[in-house]
Amino acid sequence: MGFKPPSEKNDMNVLITSGGTTERIDTVRSISNMSTGSLGSMVADRFSGESSIEKIFYICGMSAIRPLSERVAVKPVDSVANLESVVRETLGSSDIDIIIHAMAVSDYRARSVMSADSLAGSIVSNLGKLMGLDGSAASSAVLELLKSHESAISLEGKISSDMDGILLFMERTPKIIALFHELSPRSMLIGFKLLDNVPLDALMDAGYKLLIQNKCSFVLANDLRDISDKQHTGYLIDKEKNYTRHSSKAEIAAAIVAAAINERTKVS
Repeated sequence: MGFKPPSEKNDMNVLITSGGTTERIDTVRSISNMSTGSLGSMVADRFSGESSIEKIFYICGMSAIRPLSERVAVKPVDSVANLESVVRETLGSSDIDIIIHAMAVSDYRARSVMSADSLAGSIVSNLGKLMGLDGSAASSAVLELLKSHESAISLEGKISSDMDGILLFMERTPKIIALFHELSPRSMLIGFKLLDNVPLDALMDAGYKLLIQNKCSFVLANDLRDISDKQHTGYLIDKEKNYTRHSSKAEIAAAIVAAAINERTKVS
């Protein structure tokens, strides 16, 4: 048998997140986003055609488009908490060389629900006390009222459809992209940044900021106004803040895979 150069070995493992997360409001309702996972699935299929890739793990939302390749191991998730658990398990059990974090992760999740009538009643019953406070103290007092009544309706049951006013209290979710370098510092990371209707300079600045903060090798920045069924414009930004423009999902997927493999090969 002849010697096979390292660059031709099937020894690189890839982790891709794709689609969107879903956060439960009650036992029958939830909040999600519009991400379909189509770009992430194209990236996975593109990696599957590369001889240098051995394993591909595809963590995706429940309704996300799945890759066509049978080489891809699909791991569906729903909530951000579920996503974090699967990311930790995958990075803890497998040696990952390349991470493509394309998933649209919910920034907030439901903490509690209460009725508007309940809140109004609490404010009225404490009106005398509130009127005797200055603006800052009154605001703090109202927040305390909210905290003391926000669990009036449990998220564990179904919210009645007969209620006229519902107040939904949200809390921040963990930043999943920040976990990757912590859990797998040797992995090469590509992040995604989506904004809506901003100047190109602002999009580049936001994408580069994400790259620096999370120790990414590249960030794919795109503007919602440039995404439709017929087009998808994206800008692949590198560590020097140089970027290349790509005008379709197929072009973006090819650019991401080429950049990832080239960068990972350089540091191997």
